[in-house]
Amino acid sequence: MCPDSLNLPEPSKDPRPRRRLPTGPRRETFTVDLKTVTPILGGAPVPRQLSEVDSIRVPTLRGHLRFWWRALYGHAYGEHQRLELARRERELWGGMTLGEEKPCRSQVDLCVRAVTVSAQDPDDISLGEEQSYALWPARAPKNGEAAPRWKPGLRFTLEVSAPEGALSDEVRHALRAWVLFGGYGSRPRRGCGTVTFATEEQCRQWLPKSATRAELRRLFGDVPLFQPELAGAPRDLPLLRGAWLLRGPRDESTVDGSKAWLEALGWLRAFRQGTAGIQGARARNPSPTGDNRAGRSNWPEADKIRHHARTYPEEHAPRPAYSRTPAWPRAGFGLPIVVHFQQGKRDSKDNHVPAEPKHMQLQWVRDREREPKDRLASPLIVKAMPLANGRFEPIALWLERGYPEGGKVLLVQSNRPLEATRADFDVLRAKDDQPLFTPLREVTSLREAFFNWLRDTKKAREA
Repeated sequence: MCPDSLNLPEPSKDPRPRRRLPTGPRRETFTVDLKTVTPILGGAPVPRQLSEVDSIRVPTLRGHLRFWWRALYGHAYGEHQRLELARRERELWGGMTLGEEKPCRSQVDLCVRAVTVSAQDPDDISLGEEQSYALWPARAPKNGEAAPRWKPGLRFTLEVSAPEGALSDEVRHALRAWVLFGGYGSRPRRGCGTVTFATEEQCRQWLPKSATRAELRRLFGDVPLFQPELAGAPRDLPLLRGAWLLRGPRDESTVDGSKAWLEALGWLRAFRQGTAGIQGARARNPSPTGDNRAGRSNWPEADKIRHHARTYPEEHAPRPAYSRTPAWPRAGFGLPIVVHFQQGKRDSKDNHVPAEPKHMQLQWVRDREREPKDRLASPLIVKAMPLANGRFEPIALWLERGYPEGGKVLLVQSNRPLEATRADFDVLRAKDDQPLFTPLREVTSLREAFFNWLRDTKKAREA
């Protein structure tokens, strides 16, 4: 427990390495000052809440650092070495019982102190807001309140202590990767909770001069960032080896953390839901009535759901471009996907409700199983990467990760899986489809489709 939590004075700082016990390993301690540059959503023990006692929680931080340690070093363990990887992770970060091994505490000690909270944002989320694509889960439910967020500007000091040598280097790299690619709390893969260092000296010490592979490799040393994926690496483990990284266009005006975040977030939003451009180049058609609502999606999911649900209003009949054959390309951005169809006529004031499909979700299931799984995280991260000069660059990072072995995507209606809708992951189009969204026509993976579109449409650059 930190001295602050007991209202005791802070101990004097000792620059010398710490020791646990005369018989234990020598320890190295370092301290960093951090501040947030995008809103924090969640991070408390209670869902949709902010912790009033511990605004920045050590268990939450440890979970983030642990994830990035796996992303950095998990490639060295093949599929047949999963138990060895689990033991290695457990030895460093702690864990519960593993086989016959008893629970063990982490060798990494974290202490949070000097927390200065920012203001809370309790307002509801509007669909038209630029931030809504990341903060949409915080919107107010019917007859409820929106989930509060910490506004940017929260500050805290993090003290980290680990055994000297290679382990200490690994912990430093995990912290650096978390600052560069991650965030605190919920939705860090959509740029929420992004942090940077609060002093110029620490920015120069910890951060790259630019979001280039050469700069990142200089900082991480022998860690093989962005090199070709290693044959035999764990399939379902998100890794930085084999990851793809694109950075924003040459725009000197994008230096503010919030601006860089919204630009990166806008890339994903435009790719999934954008209405700009000519037919074929846009993800969704503009509203036929000229209001703020978008028209029909040019992705295949909505038409295929109507095929399988066998219910739809006449004006929304499935288009000939998309057949009944299952293909769910947007599953590559993470699952589950909750599908809401417009249930009331937009041009009518009566209570007539057309027969659109209701209560639909895309989930995944292992082959030969019937019970759908709860969640599959997105391998894509869009955020503002902090730089050594205090500026930020918008980035899109696609972690190397295979899909679950034997995994299938399927449609679930009112908690009932529709077996006829099973399809493999990363199927962008069925054989008898003629995609209405051009990026889906020639490529073989969603990652390739998204990055090609980014280069062509947003002029994003290779890192």
